[in-house]
Amino acid sequence: MSDNNCVFCLIGSNRIQSAKIYEDDDVVAFLDIRPASEGHVQVISKQHAPLISMLDVNVRNKIFNTALNIGSGMVSKLGAAGVSYLINEGAGAGQRVPHAGIQVIPRYEGDNVNINLNEKEYNQEEINTYLQSVIKKLQSSIPEKKEKIIEKKPEPEKPEQEEVVVEERVPKYW
Repeated sequence: MSDNNCVFCLIGSNRIQSAKIYEDDDVVAFLDIRPASEGHVQVISKQHAPLISMLDVNVRNKIFNTALNIGSGMVSKLGAAGVSYLINEGAGAGQRVPHAGIQVIPRYEGDNVNINLNEKEYNQEEINTYLQSVIKKLQSSIPEKKEKIIEKKPEPEKPEQEEVVVEERVPKYW
């Protein structure tokens, strides 16, 4: 399902031209029109979903695998020194187009690509308080892993077999 107001849906359905480098039934990868560096690629779902976390797991896996393959090619074919994989979920995270996908950005020496994390330093007391608070909140958002219980069925009784003695016969050559 696509959204007629979504530029990425229009690209995925070929209603807007793009420089596609990969396409299948679920995923399309194309060069970004405002690249952070040479070879910057958008890997998106053809199915409209604002967030990658909202996609079917199989489609999500295809997006990740496609992004990883493209990233590998950026290093081996474009000579990139590394690759940044960027997922922005929501406007507050910097998502410009509300459509699920991964940006694959090849990194080159001196490319001036800035992914500013504004890292904050904490003292030990703040770290302990902060860690406990964040750990509790995040752990509660992860569903518990349910173990599969496999019942071992008793093997059917085998009928007793008669013991068969096999006599070894060695031929005499002398």
